[in-house]
Amino acid sequence: MKLLWELIHQNLHICRNSQYKKLMFEMTQDQFTIAFIILSVLIFILSIGVGFFYIKLKEETRKRIAEHDKMEAREKERQAFVRDSLITIARAFVQKQCEASEACIRIRMLIDRVDFVENTDFPVIFSMYEEIKHFDTHQARKDLSKQERFNQDKQRFAIEDKHMDNLVIECEKLITNLSAN
Repeated sequence: MKLLWELIHQNLHICRNSQYKKLMFEMTQDQFTIAFIILSVLIFILSIGVGFFYIKLKEETRKRIAEHDKMEAREKERQAFVRDSLITIARAFVQKQCEASEACIRIRMLIDRVDFVENTDFPVIFSMYEEIKHFDTHQARKDLSKQERFNQDKQRFAIEDKHMDNLVIECEKLITNLSAN
């Protein structure tokens, strides 16, 4: 690089003209050949660098596309699992294999996890859930006295009876909608 600069500096003549300044180079054939070789090597080195970065960019793009495809496949699997779970729970309720409150809670929680089921299409499920969500479950229910558990069951059964017919209709609608897709 220093050699090229020295060649240019030695051979640079500024000619004065009344209208403009003009740069002129006076180079011998050997000097021109040396400058050409130096520039060619620089261009070659830069081309290798650009090629290297292009290959890295292409590889990174391929990896990102593959990762995106994997994520899409996992999301489809998750949605299919939720769809199957919703159908199974709704069928179990319609066939009287599980209690209305349990079906309601499970269906409501699954509907919140997906975007292919609208909350507004199933108002009974959501209103019933709001009425039963405060009841104790799991260990908290076990820790209740028999009288407290009996009182909660009595309230829960009253809520289930109030919503039973409409809940069956909504579960059948849910089964139909999800089975069609």
